[in-house]
Amino acid sequence: MDVSQRFGGLQQEIEENVGERIVALRRDIHREPELGFDTEKTAEKVLAALEGLPLDLETGVARNGIVATLGGERDGPTVALRADMDALPIEEETGLPFSSEIEGRMHACGHDGHTSMLVGAAHALSGMRDRLNGTVKFVFQPAEEGGGGGRVMVDEGVADDVSSIFALHLWPGLPLGKVATKAGPIMAAADAFEMEIRGSGGHGAMPHLAADAVVIAAQVVTTLQTVVSREVDPVEPAVLTVGEIGAGTAFNIIPEKARLGGTVRTLNQDLRERMPGRIEALARGVAKGMRGDANLDYTFSYPVTVNDGGAADRVLSVAEDIFGGEAVLELPNPSMGAEDFAYFLEKVPGAFIWLGVGEDISGLHTPRFAFDEEVLPRGSALLAALALEASQHLS
Repeated sequence: MDVSQRFGGLQQEIEENVGERIVALRRDIHREPELGFDTEKTAEKVLAALEGLPLDLETGVARNGIVATLGGERDGPTVALRADMDALPIEEETGLPFSSEIEGRMHACGHDGHTSMLVGAAHALSGMRDRLNGTVKFVFQPAEEGGGGGRVMVDEGVADDVSSIFALHLWPGLPLGKVATKAGPIMAAADAFEMEIRGSGGHGAMPHLAADAVVIAAQVVTTLQTVVSREVDPVEPAVLTVGEIGAGTAFNIIPEKARLGGTVRTLNQDLRERMPGRIEALARGVAKGMRGDANLDYTFSYPVTVNDGGAADRVLSVAEDIFGGEAVLELPNPSMGAEDFAYFLEKVPGAFIWLGVGEDISGLHTPRFAFDEEVLPRGSALLAALALEASQHLS
């Protein structure tokens, strides 16, 4: 039986059997967003949605994560499917009838959809155990948004017995339902820095008697832009963004200290390792030239998300068989955003996938991000088909 025959009608089947359930789950999760590792209520909702399925459930993984394991009727590889569960500290402005009920928190990155789609895949595959060789792990992960929950799950052994792994992310800018991925790097490494600028304070009317930390910080911000524009190969992707700046207590006082915070994004490991040295050298040089100093605190965070070539090809092939060639895109370039699914891909061959939610909607991490729930069964079908195909070793 060929792939298209095996997966034909899978999306429609999911829509008819669990479509309303996964939409309801998404809305329930959306109303009560949780941050970081503190996803206890979300985990409870996932467990309730999985109730009655023939799954071995492990809870408390990476504190509030869940690993649900489905065994097939024959021996074979272990395939993992992962979804993230946490939200963001953003005040929602969508006006949806199921908007966040918690002030200052919102599912602005689609994790409520990811979690619901994985539940849909679990329901679909549970009804097809006779076609499944080996095992499928459904991995519900907390703390993707900066907490490194993926790394904790890998450290706790979630990926130790896994042969391949897949995850998808809802993606503004792509047409609704379009499936996109690529071999090699698909998301950047994301590192962070904080910098303290030190000068000497004084009266706002007597700047010649002070070393103005505000002016030094402003000059440092401007100079840091040359790290990418003048010290990185123009064909090598890199981003350096100063996203925070703070100083002072009153309009007429020259402050002694200022603080900067920012992020660095790279795809090349050698460049990644060089960046802290260049940032510190330039900042201190500027500061010392203005009778001050600068101290850098640099944190290496999420690594580059690198798709296995064979796994990426499998995604494109399976998606084309399910949805048609017009619904599939091999990405020409990676995004300079970051994703802690990278930790799983360092351990296990697999692929990270973008699933389009429209070209004219508000972007990720914005207070107005929303998506058409029509995409949910589509994502569930793709995840289920990838697990089935991987279990059969089809090419």
